[in-house]
Order: sequence, then C-alpha cells, then structure tokens
Amino acid sequence: MKILLVNDDGIFAPGLQTMIKAMSKTEHEILVIAPRYEMSSVGHHMSLRDAIRVQKVENYADFGVKQAFALEGTPVDCIKFAKHQLKLDFDLVVSGINKGGNVGSDVVYSGTVAACIEANILGIPSIAVSSTSYDDNDYDFCADFTVKNLEKLVLAAQPDKVINVNLPDSRKTKIKGVKVAVQGNRDYGDHYVKDGDNYYIKGYPKYYGDRDEETDVKYLDLGYITITPLTYSMVDFSSMEKVEDIFK
Repeated sequence: MKILLVNDDGIFAPGLQTMIKAMSKTEHEILVIAPRYEMSSVGHHMSLRDAIRVQKVENYADFGVKQAFALEGTPVDCIKFAKHQLKLDFDLVVSGINKGGNVGSDVVYSGTVAACIEANILGIPSIAVSSTSYDDNDYDFCADFTVKNLEKLVLAAQPDKVINVNLPDSRKTKIKGVKVAVQGNRDYGDHYVKDGDNYYIKGYPKYYGDRDEETDVKYLDLGYITITPLTYSMVDFSSMEKVEDIFK
C-alpha cells in the first residue's frame, strides 16, 4: 500500500517526523507532502489566487522516503497538488500527528482534518491523527497506536471515509481505552484581547468529562482514545423532511 503523509504543522514538525519514522518501519511505501510553514486552523482553505511553490525535500531519505515535498500552501493544497500536479499514486492519506486535539467543532477549523476531507472528496480513504499533548516526546505513543492499529483503521476508512483519531496526553493521563464516538461541540470561551490597534483571539477548552452527551469531546476529556468517522457532507438528514414540508 502507498501511504501519503501530510499535516498542517509544517514539513519539519516533530509530529510528522515521528509518524514518518514509525511508518517507515512498515512494509508500506511512504510518500510525504506538507506545508512549508505552519498552517494550523486554516480549515479547508485552498490557494485560489495565490501562487503555489513546491520544493523536493531530501531530509527523510534515510527513512526510505523516496518522494517528499514541501509546499508553500495549505494542507488541502498539498492533497490537490499531490494528486493533480505531481500525479502521485497513493491508496491512503494519513494526516498528523497534530499538536493539539481535533474533536467536536475543532474539525471545522482543523487543517489536519481538512487534508483528510479533501482525500474523501477525491475518493481516497484517510486517517487524521491528533494529540492533546504539546510535549513532542508523546508523539511516539500516537504513532505506535496508529501503526499497530493501521489495518483496523484502514478497514474502517474504506472505501473513502475519514477516520478522525484523537489521543490524550499519555504522560499526564491514564489511557482508559478506545471509544468510537460521534462528533460533539467544543466551547473555548472565545474572546478578543486588544493590543494597540490589533485584536487577538484567546480561549481555552472547557472540560466536558462531566457531561451527559456521549461524544468525542467528552470521552477524550475522560482519557479515552476517540475514533470518529467523518465525510465532507454537511447535510443535516434529520432536518430534510421538515425542510421539504416547509417548501412544498
């Protein structure tokens, strides 16, 4: 199997490097394309009017990676460029390891997840891997989980779905197990701080472990590894009948 690795933290981010090292020990062929610079929280942005530049990267040759590219663009640009311009042939996309969780409403903003959603649009199965840890040393735990469970994750992603995996900080949390859970919502208490003429958004995720809802947000806060299947479709099927009745 040919696996394309991507992220939103940049081509030399520790999370991506750890995933490359782990995946290089498997029997699969590894390809890499990632933004040249950090592109966190860019969502599904693609470079419509900005020029895209690409550079071949040799840093990962020691891990058996024959083709690696740094793209001056977004994670979505990376997937599109790999498919349509570089003509890379790949069977699976693995995005991450992201620094910070991507549960609940995070997925709307996440460049990590957006790369996988773009793969979903192209009909290619994908896995997004994110860690709540901001300690680079915890990425080994995330990469090991991904590699050890790769067969199951690939099966779950067939034929073209996104499997969103989030892992607690294994150095601070006792891992309780794995939960397949629906997407929830995450409130960061967003607010803006003024600095001169500039405004900066600030916020911190609230704790959801004591809530009744059975979501990825809750279970991640409780110390579970969460797995949530996603697609690009935003159709609210529960409202279809109601809206059809209104417009009869």
